[in-house]
Amino acid sequence: MAFCLWCKQEMLARSTTTCTANKVVEFPDGQKFAAVPYEHDEPDEYQRCHDCGVTIGGCHHPGCDMERCPRCGGQLISCGCLDEEE
Repeated sequence: MAFCLWCKQEMLARSTTTCTANKVVEFPDGQKFAAVPYEHDEPDEYQRCHDCGVTIGGCHHPGCDMERCPRCGGQLISCGCLDEEE
């Protein structure tokens, strides 16, 4: 079992369709953007995110490697937009 530290749901449970705590992404400069919902080009083949288990249209659990950055469109965990400025 893998529980989300933010929404306290079991991420891979069939009943978990979205992270209820990850609706807004706040950046170090104070800007806030709506989280980008999970989507997939082949919805018939992939109904859930392979990493965090949300369904199409749901918000990813924080730290998911599939979550897109609402600022730059890149992969949120590695795009650098969440890095603190020095």
